[in-house]
Amino acid sequence: MQPTCGGMDELPDVTDVLKEAEQVIRQCFQTYALDEVFLCFNGGKDCTVLLDITINVLKDIYKSCDIGKNLKVVYIRTKGPFVEIEKFVQEIKMYYGLTLKVTEGEMKETLQRLLEKDGILKAGLMGTRRSDPYSENLQFVQKTDANWPQIMRISPLLNWFYHHIWSYILQRQVPYCSLYDKGYTSIGSTTNTWPNPALAHKDCFGCVTYHPAWRLSDASLERAGRGSSVKAPVNGNGTYHNHSLTSTINPCIRNGDVL
Repeated sequence: MQPTCGGMDELPDVTDVLKEAEQVIRQCFQTYALDEVFLCFNGGKDCTVLLDITINVLKDIYKSCDIGKNLKVVYIRTKGPFVEIEKFVQEIKMYYGLTLKVTEGEMKETLQRLLEKDGILKAGLMGTRRSDPYSENLQFVQKTDANWPQIMRISPLLNWFYHHIWSYILQRQVPYCSLYDKGYTSIGSTTNTWPNPALAHKDCFGCVTYHPAWRLSDASLERAGRGSSVKAPVNGNGTYHNHSLTSTINPCIRNGDVL
């Protein structure tokens, strides 16, 4: 059962799921060398948490404060990325001292090119959770489907729920994209992403504004702001139009998975 949240004080404890994620990441780097692993990053909340945990684990393993420069982090950009996402990716690059690889295109073809250019890659760290589409039966360590480029996908956050993610981010003051402060709860592209209607409220002037993402009480509505037909009201009537430049971050490794 997913934990619910009515406010910051009610965010769930992450001790157990964090310990589990750290164990999965440690096992990954016991099995594979650092340069045989890449982390798939799209600027979203889940992969941001995964990146922070991974950096902390690697700092402990290698006893190095600047280990981020040695971790292969791949940002897969498609057409027209959110300005806010692009800005955040650059902020994260500086914050963790990353040597970030930026690539573009459909995920399947992009992964194939990535493996062809970097032939020693054997595993990819993914920010997938079981509540993501088509992910309920995934394992922590699982090979990609037969019709995909062959690589081991490592998913340390599988058992994390929506509010675990926000509990970790807020309690540990992890940087996150500013779109989440504007009512976005699951970020894709401008054609399929809107502020979550479940977070809409009217201010004292009767104008519709949005609570931040962590205020979403019902985690099952995480993707309520996704879909081409979603229209979120603003200023009491009319339709919210997203004019930011955006991108659809393609599903990582398997169709439907999100980061």
